Amino acid sequence: MVRKSKLSLKLPIAAVMLSILLVLAACSSGAPSGGGGAASPAQTPEPNKPAGKLPTINVAYMPDMNGATPIVIGEEKGYFKEAGINVNAVKFLSGPPEFQAMASGDIDIAYIGPGATFLAAQGKGHIIDIVSLGKSDMVFATKKSGIKEWKDLKGKTVGVPKGTSGEMVLNLGLEKGGLKPSDVNIVNMDVAGAVSAYVAGKVDAVAIWSPYTQEIEKQVGKENMVKLGDNSDFFPDYIFPASWVVNPKFFQEKPELVQQFLKAIAQTTDYKLKNKDEAIKMTAAYTQVPEESLKLQLDSLEWLDNKRVADAFKDGTAKKWYENLEKLFVQNGSLKEVVPADQFIVTDPFLKATGQ
Repeated sequence: MVRKSKLSLKLPIAAVMLSILLVLAACSSGAPSGGGGAASPAQTPEPNKPAGKLPTINVAYMPDMNGATPIVIGEEKGYFKEAGINVNAVKFLSGPPEFQAMASGDIDIAYIGPGATFLAAQGKGHIIDIVSLGKSDMVFATKKSGIKEWKDLKGKTVGVPKGTSGEMVLNLGLEKGGLKPSDVNIVNMDVAGAVSAYVAGKVDAVAIWSPYTQEIEKQVGKENMVKLGDNSDFFPDYIFPASWVVNPKFFQEKPELVQQFLKAIAQTTDYKLKNKDEAIKMTAAYTQVPEESLKLQLDSLEWLDNKRVADAFKDGTAKKWYENLEKLFVQNGSLKEVVPADQFIVTDPFLKATGQ
């Protein structure tokens, strides 16, 4: 069974307008992002302990179609139980806090967006599966700011959760506009703070991802938003994979549980690809995020089937995706150098779990 940890997010801005998105019933579907960077994690998840006769895995997820969908399908369709595990699902809004929780031993496996990949490259987690390729990260300026294109960001204030894929798209856009990050007043904010600051007009622009982009649009109206760009503007040079990562200590001590988890996740992948409408409904009920927002998010990402992940692992394509991302991390100072991706990608558990 999926056990939703009784955690409370410590968010600095408790705006009522974000309650639909941020007060979620055990979220972590995938912010992507999110894939994300500065959002506060839940305080302390339930300990990793057997529930009945099955071992429990503490899994970090985000409230989106990447992170939450596998969790709810795995529970509702019985895939976790079939694989011989229970999942204690813990909600996060971004990736870096998940890695902090893994370092403390509170989280065993986590969904992360592209922006937190640099932490895996630093040896703080092993990538064990690829969920999707995305373009849901966007940079929006306010209409009143007068910003119309990337170069107009010079001297302006931009809110962004640091260490996220939103920051990556922002940096690529600045480069495209002939600017450096130092040319812009970049303010590190958590997810809720970035959305609230944009809506309140306290920043000139924001770098954020779906479904929070839809929340902004609801609050201010599309006519008052100026979209500067998203991930797709930088394809094919840069691909933005969202991933499952495992705590290295947990992997070393309990590799069999990692393989069991991936077996169940592979089943959720098959199911969601064949039943997208149902997946949206299930995820909406689980996270309390509106179906409309989740559908828009699904339109902005490409779920990968198990064969494509296996092929990418085996033919080196995945290695290229992650190493290209590392180049961005080197540019923004998150990494000193590009680390060979085979140092932080572990493919055997997935390939064995899926019989590839």
